[in-house]
Amino acid sequence: MEYSVVIPVFNSQDFLDELFTRVKTTLLKITTDFEIIFVDDYSKDKSWEKLLKIKAENGSQVKIIKLAKNYGQHNATMCGFRHCKADIVITLDDDLQHNPEDILNLIKILKEKQIDVLYGVPSNYEYKKGYRKYISKIWKHVTHQVNNAMEEGSSFRVIKKEIIEKVSSHRQQFIFIDEMLGWYTDSIGIERVNFNKTEGKKSGYNAIKLFFLMLDLGVFYSSIPLKMMTYGGLLMSLFSFLLGLRFIYKKIFIGVSISGYTSLMVAILFSTSLLLICLGVVGQYLGKIYTILNNRPTYSIKEQYL
Repeated sequence: MEYSVVIPVFNSQDFLDELFTRVKTTLLKITTDFEIIFVDDYSKDKSWEKLLKIKAENGSQVKIIKLAKNYGQHNATMCGFRHCKADIVITLDDDLQHNPEDILNLIKILKEKQIDVLYGVPSNYEYKKGYRKYISKIWKHVTHQVNNAMEEGSSFRVIKKEIIEKVSSHRQQFIFIDEMLGWYTDSIGIERVNFNKTEGKKSGYNAIKLFFLMLDLGVFYSSIPLKMMTYGGLLMSLFSFLLGLRFIYKKIFIGVSISGYTSLMVAILFSTSLLLICLGVVGQYLGKIYTILNNRPTYSIKEQYL
């Protein structure tokens, strides 16, 4: 098979008919050898009923999978990866934020440049609203500087089969596909495309969920918090050592009496709070290790029609 399109679905009943029609029409321009895989991430609306109808009308060209609970976009996409058979896999969102017509150009560029992964990235960030636009920019810049990750990316991707097979072999509970793709190849490109503002659908990521997503990314896919603890501890040790030398010098050579209940309490409270923060970071790592050892599933399938 030439192409598989993987689309994670969550509360998108109003978009699915148009999305499927546009994806199918686009791919038919170059081949009839493709499949479209919808993974319903436990939608609360009538998305599954829409998918059942699409499946009934299109047969084996469409695969639909319903997860037993909401596992998140990346886990749902991973489920789709494990069911696709094509040489090239395309991923895109379910809300028409990405234009299916751009798929052909992305496939063409992937083949011409002979790269493993190609991202369709937004030509601007006007399609995002409010704080999400700035959080996205800050996070991508920080991860690029500290963890050598890609500074730009999106869920609109074209990926070769051999990379999909390697990524799909992972069984950890927390999945972040963009980071995992970088583990297996540096042959990654980007192409500017137009993203659309999504009308009539509220994002599943609010400020609190975005914060915890960043926390999980930092713990599962990098050692940044531990590095911060190490460097912070070294700086505090150096500062404390120099401060101690200053007090000793004053006591011995100048004869200044060392008094100061306030300064002593401030030092104790500050160092104690720093230790508690460090213990909290270590606790996060231990918690994630416990989750991995428990072999918590990436997802659980409730119903599927392949």
